[in-house]
Amino acid sequence: MNDLLGAALRCPLCGEPLAVVGNSLVCAGARRHTYDMARTGYVNLNTHLPKSGDTAEMAAARQAFLRRGYYAPLADALVRTAQAHTPDTSLLCDAGCGEGYYTEAVGAGFAAVLGADLSKYALALAGKSAKRAGLAEKLLYTAASVYDLPLTGSTCDCVMSVFAPIAAEEVFRVLKPGGVLLTAAAGRDHLTELKAVLYDTVIPNDTRRDYPENLALLHTENLRFTADIAGGDIYPLFTMTPYFYRTKKERAARLSALDALTVTLDFELRVYKKESC
Repeated sequence: MNDLLGAALRCPLCGEPLAVVGNSLVCAGARRHTYDMARTGYVNLNTHLPKSGDTAEMAAARQAFLRRGYYAPLADALVRTAQAHTPDTSLLCDAGCGEGYYTEAVGAGFAAVLGADLSKYALALAGKSAKRAGLAEKLLYTAASVYDLPLTGSTCDCVMSVFAPIAAEEVFRVLKPGGVLLTAAAGRDHLTELKAVLYDTVIPNDTRRDYPENLALLHTENLRFTADIAGGDIYPLFTMTPYFYRTKKERAARLSALDALTVTLDFELRVYKKESC
């Protein structure tokens, strides 16, 4: 772990700074709270919340799908947008990082990176991938909620939220004055063709309702393209969507009969800024 990242970490129990001691993070408080690094490359700082997030099967399916490049244009757009709005030597927090696909892509251009997610299965995959990519020295994955990040206030140059809940107050707390929030969300027509297989009536996506009101909107961008999804990748794509949790099994079974599916991928990117106090 590099010094920039180490200086930003705080204990989730008492709020004191965390320091690396061997293969653990130890806080500076009187009780010396200690958090051991898992062999897979993440540390559990989720001390009081129920375990949730992707299951092992879902995390593996998501990683396999994303690394086949279907969403590569989105990753490229996030990299480009982050580079345009942040300094070269800076700290990125990916709040809701999942298995680390976007964290690695965008984080490669940052001096230090923290990824936070509640799924230990996704984090284990992310930690292993970071080691393979040579990013483990500057990238730390943590089991933590986006609503309670293990970071000292005003330490982040950029917070990224890709298809994750936006915790506006927590983002404001951890951003430096002048720091930015980078978000990516489903656009109006995202996965229209997939929904047409599942449902009799296709309803366009609404604009998300949790965009922050405590930050200034700097930039918006719509990214839209099509992708030919191979038959074996259609169901993994389905598991990455909210429809997975609210679609009847007989409807979802329709996807297994498909040899391929061309889908619209429609994304909205936004950049917000924490104005100087």
